[in-house]
Amino acid sequence: MSGSVLKCQGGTIVDGNGDEVILRGACLGAYLLQENFTNGYPGHEKAFRKAMLSLIGQEKYDYFWEKFYTYFYAEADAVWFKSIGLNMQRLAINYRHLSGDLDPYVIIESGFKWIDRVVKLNGDAGVYTILDLHAAPGGQNFDWHSDNNLPDALLWEFKEFQDRTVLIWEAIAARYKGNPWVAGYNLLNEPTDNAPGATRLLSFYKRLGDAVRAVDPDHIICFDGNTFGADFSDFDKAGFSFENAIFSCHDYSMFGFPMGKTFTGSDADKAKVRKDYERKTGFSKKTNSPIWNGEFGVVYATAEVDGPDWIKINEARYGALEQQLRVYKEDRISWTIWLYKVCCY
Repeated sequence: MSGSVLKCQGGTIVDGNGDEVILRGACLGAYLLQENFTNGYPGHEKAFRKAMLSLIGQEKYDYFWEKFYTYFYAEADAVWFKSIGLNMQRLAINYRHLSGDLDPYVIIESGFKWIDRVVKLNGDAGVYTILDLHAAPGGQNFDWHSDNNLPDALLWEFKEFQDRTVLIWEAIAARYKGNPWVAGYNLLNEPTDNAPGATRLLSFYKRLGDAVRAVDPDHIICFDGNTFGADFSDFDKAGFSFENAIFSCHDYSMFGFPMGKTFTGSDADKAKVRKDYERKTGFSKKTNSPIWNGEFGVVYATAEVDGPDWIKINEARYGALEQQLRVYKEDRISWTIWLYKVCCY
């Protein structure tokens, strides 16, 4: 690996020597972005932290998070990750580490401590990191994983939230400019803009991408599709384009979820896996851009929840996952499974 940052060259990611790099790994969630289903608490991160602080007080609260961040992801994790043939972590970040709601236009420099640490641990082990703003001010979607406890994605309603998001990304770009182990910037996780033509999303993506480029002209920028990373139809209609960019999809298969059909391994089921993938990656192929599947995975069955057939259920879901990986290997794409590890099981 050279000292230069990765870049897009047609439909391929290359290093400073021009050699192809296929990024394969996992998302580091349940860390700088807390989720109820990964950490075992009800509700959203903001409410969880508020309740925790009220219960144990500031000193113990600070002690807990210091130890949590230290031991949840450490040098041994990065070394092991590399040892099994993986080369990239997607680090999910809550904006609250870098921007406070009561002083919204001041970047919290201390919030970079744990981001810096992950990037360095991974780099020392030969693992790239993609920085993912998983929760943006106001919420880029209306779900728990954007730490949004409201039924609306207010990022699209208020310019103030958009201005803060730009400020955060300018600070991130300034800090990691030239860092060869940062693979790229994933500007927004799973946005949901319900405006006709996703006009607010596309307009803001252009503004945000330009702001990052003004600070860091070299790193790859990753644009998640609309509707939780699955829909690029409005990108296509608008002719959206950006240099040195990836249009990142999230290829969750319904075969991996309780409400989905059971994967049988039939030709029809395999064709369905391929069809769903093609729908989400069609825009990347049309624009000759590298394909990165930023998230995919299955819901793992347990005896407590799914009853005596839980092993059989998991076998079917693993079969669907294996078929997805077969498709990704055939197309030589980059991918990061959701997620690296959890702490509630």
